[in-house]
Amino acid sequence: MTQFLRSARAMACTLLLFPVLAQGAQSATALSAQSAAPRTASAAQGVNVSLTLRNSSTMVQTVSFGRSSAQECATAPHVRVLRVGSREVVYPAGEPRFCTQELRSESVPAQGSVTLSRTLNLPAGEYMIEVWAKGFLNDEMVFIPADPLRVSVK
Repeated sequence: MTQFLRSARAMACTLLLFPVLAQGAQSATALSAQSAAPRTASAAQGVNVSLTLRNSSTMVQTVSFGRSSAQECATAPHVRVLRVGSREVVYPAGEPRFCTQELRSESVPAQGSVTLSRTLNLPAGEYMIEVWAKGFLNDEMVFIPADPLRVSVK
């Protein structure tokens, strides 16, 4: 009988918690990302990489991004640059830094989008750029990846 009561309590707790977990999951999946950059760029001007977050829900979604010590203290979008042919990681390079812990918040309108961008200084070469946003949505950590981009820097 005691085992039955423990199982019943566990089931009741699971049922009570499930709507909260499901709501968080729906919010995170309501956001998707698309990356963009010019196919050919100049080393002198840098490569402008953008990430567009799209909200497919009927509610405004507010996402907060912190500064990343591995990304030279930049907020979203985060990137990783690989040299084509060797898979050598070109960016981020060097040691992590100490960054301020401020958060940047972006409100993504219902059925709308918001675009985040940054400029990368890369030497001449062929690169694959992985782009993503990592932050907080409804007090839950989210990771929103986009498709990688191939860029030629001259």
